[in-house]
Amino acid sequence: MVIAMGALRRITVRKSKSGRWFAAGSMVLALASLAVAPVVFGPLGILMGMVAVAKGERWLGMLGVTASATLAVTGYYIAGALLS
Repeated sequence: MVIAMGALRRITVRKSKSGRWFAAGSMVLALASLAVAPVVFGPLGILMGMVAVAKGERWLGMLGVTASATLAVTGYYIAGALLS
């Protein structure tokens, strides 16, 4: 009985609406890092995605982390190409 309750506790994932807000904010910051300041908005988007994952929104949070990292690096190289 104890094993079954432990398995149920691990299977149940608590999703909160604030996790979705953090994931959405992470994706908005990812787009901002592509266009405006990749050094500032990229890490902020990664942090917000990590908070979304911690709050239970695993898929959208990891999407935000990945998008923020990818678009920050892309924005950094685009800005470098435009300035040189």
